Amino acid sequence: MGWPISSVFILALALLPCHADKKYNVSFADLHNCKQHNAVSGYNYRAFYKLHALDHHRPNETDTVVDLLLYVMASRDGHILLTEEPKVTSVALEIVLGGGSNSFSQIRLGQKGNPLKTKSSPGLLSPIDALPLRVQIAVNGQIKVYAGNLTSEPFMETMLPSRNATTLQYVSFTTWGTALATWFYDCPAPITANTTNDRAIDGNELELLIDGKDRLKQDFLSAPLQIDPPENFTGVLLSQLYVRGFRYDQTSSLVELSGSMRLYWKDPRYSWNASDYNQTHGLGDVCHAIWMPSFEPMTMFSGDFSDCVVLDDGRVMVVIEEFSWVDFCAVADSYRWPYDRNTCLLRLTATGYERTVPLRLANQTVVYEGEFEQSEWSLKQLVKHETDRSDTPNGLLPALELYLVMDRKSDIHSSSIYPTYFVANLLIYISFLVDGRSRLLLNSLGLIVLLNTFLSMSVVVPGGEIPKIYVFFQWSLIFYSISSILFVVDLWLKRSRATLAPGSWLNRVISYPALRYALAMDQRSNYNTLEYKNVRWDEVTCVLNRIMMVVVVVTFCVGFTKP
Repeated sequence: MGWPISSVFILALALLPCHADKKYNVSFADLHNCKQHNAVSGYNYRAFYKLHALDHHRPNETDTVVDLLLYVMASRDGHILLTEEPKVTSVALEIVLGGGSNSFSQIRLGQKGNPLKTKSSPGLLSPIDALPLRVQIAVNGQIKVYAGNLTSEPFMETMLPSRNATTLQYVSFTTWGTALATWFYDCPAPITANTTNDRAIDGNELELLIDGKDRLKQDFLSAPLQIDPPENFTGVLLSQLYVRGFRYDQTSSLVELSGSMRLYWKDPRYSWNASDYNQTHGLGDVCHAIWMPSFEPMTMFSGDFSDCVVLDDGRVMVVIEEFSWVDFCAVADSYRWPYDRNTCLLRLTATGYERTVPLRLANQTVVYEGEFEQSEWSLKQLVKHETDRSDTPNGLLPALELYLVMDRKSDIHSSSIYPTYFVANLLIYISFLVDGRSRLLLNSLGLIVLLNTFLSMSVVVPGGEIPKIYVFFQWSLIFYSISSILFVVDLWLKRSRATLAPGSWLNRVISYPALRYALAMDQRSNYNTLEYKNVRWDEVTCVLNRIMMVVVVVTFCVGFTKP
């Protein structure tokens, strides 16, 4: 909520000497005529003020719906929200001043919405120097934001994309994180320099705006940046490793993990006495001000430290919201393709400037989500590999090693290859049972199906060891060749009507009743009188056909099973 400047604050300003060398030269009278809103609860729009109920919100032109004169004092992150209702709504316009640690400003469509305009503005805000602002929005959606000099060109200017600006009826103010911001709103036109009782704001007059946390942050920023961990450093602990993405490229033999992680370590150099800073026990947004570990380039690890918190006892807690970890992992064995399994060992090392940094994982297992897999491999297991030092190109170093197990997703391969393999072998098998053109037709169809699948598989099968299914495809081609040869021989023997000599051993073998019964052939009426009978040679090819049929069935059954 907003209220007039307290009498105590006015008295404090009035008793202190006046200085006119400030950046914007805002007078005390300028602020005294405004209403005040203190944003102290982080990024949270709580109080909404109706624009048309403000005393000094009087747009001069008929095509202007919003014309606000404001002042803000903050070290960073001043946020303004214009809405159609006294709450956060879908139709809203957000103006950010000094975001990203006072480095940029932005106009957004909606709270945390898509940016319409972004501008670099390092050092725009100050906790001791009020920044004059003017926000003008026309009926046609034109937005103008003036900052500092209200009579020059707009600081930021853009257009609302196909939105009606007349629906913006309320305004609210906030800040971000632990930053404090004091907003002065519903302000009249600035008082000129000739106005009596004009006094400029002095930095010493605003000590009330700087709390212990701001003083602590200033001490951190003024301290020299460390390049190495402290002496007797125990190392960095990964308190949480959360894998949201997994991808394996077998052509380049690279495996990639992505996700987030939380790191923890203790650095006594950053401890402080909380009572010296108004009982401030923690400080955030200090990634750029403290020592941070560097990950070795050979591990191909990348990730920005997005949230860094230091506690008064020297404990440091860091979050990497999005990391990418790439390492080399070759396909070890392709014999079981497409049901093969691969194992990898991923190594991550961290260093300072002059010495290595031990890196450990708190838990034995790693949390990961399988639905984010982005390759034909599925991650089955990801656990910590117990080791204190690893053999790296730079010698034995303390490192974190993860043992990774993955299986190929075989559904698409098995559904496209094994059915055709079954059909091709079935046609070749039946061809041994028939004669004439039917045999030639079945054999030809089996060859066509077999070659088509054989060539298709040659494109997708990985290099290295030849898969088992590939070997049995080759055997199927051999059986086709044998079937074709026996077909030609059988035709020739039937034309020549050649016979076996009576009483020969071959005659007795192919006429043995048990063999003919096993091969489902016609039985001989009197096996004891074969020495007086002439048996045709095509009986031999018939026996060979039945034997090859049995061999095809056995080979097919062995090849069709998973390796």
